[in-house]
Amino acid sequence: MVRSMDWQPSEELIAWGNEHFGGMPVDSTWAPDDSGVQYRKMSETSYALIFMLNHPLAQEHHEKFTLLMEACGYTVEKPDGLEMVTPPIDPAAQAQMNFHAKQELAQSWTCPECSFPLANNDFSKSVYEFVETIDAETSNGGTTPIDLWRVILSCESCGKDNTIDPDDFHLLAGDEEFMRWRNGDKEYIALTREQLKDFADSGMFDEGYSNRTVTVMGKMRGEDRVPPWLWGISCLVKNTIDEEE
Repeated sequence: MVRSMDWQPSEELIAWGNEHFGGMPVDSTWAPDDSGVQYRKMSETSYALIFMLNHPLAQEHHEKFTLLMEACGYTVEKPDGLEMVTPPIDPAAQAQMNFHAKQELAQSWTCPECSFPLANNDFSKSVYEFVETIDAETSNGGTTPIDLWRVILSCESCGKDNTIDPDDFHLLAGDEEFMRWRNGDKEYIALTREQLKDFADSGMFDEGYSNRTVTVMGKMRGEDRVPPWLWGISCLVKNTIDEEE
């Protein structure tokens, strides 16, 4: 591939890549958000580009991802018969098309130990786990702290604890399961605008009304970190102990 950029991955990004790419099972697919490219892990040492939008930004993303993968010790193949898709003119339609394509791919993911479909597991038993905070590069050349998380999903067939990137788990499980967090004896469930409107119409938020069933999530809940995709989100708080009893 002809290289057209001087960009190189940082040490922090390479460290992330070593964990992320190494943790993906062979034959699994990586479809980074809004990148216009998709990759399949062909072996423990190689990836292949399997889809790319016919757009300059997609080409740029592919060059950067290739540099990152090579820095992590992987070869990257670009097949001769690669599918090139011209994106819709409407950006919203393009984003929707990309998301649906990724969701379809996610349904084919299987447990690397026994090939049981990951989509057939009980998502309510998944665990959100904080990994570390890194300094990620920004578009203006600076850095910003980013919390890295992973999702542990136990295979109901063989019992293997599969480690999944949160974005991939979102594709696999959907909005409803992804936007909830079980922590100790509490479960926090993200509310939609329609649900919040119904609560407001019922008088739940009126002055003097005592209510502790709805809360807005910050970065911490007591001494525990909150998954970043729930920051600033209004959540219904449920007591899991009462439900189990």
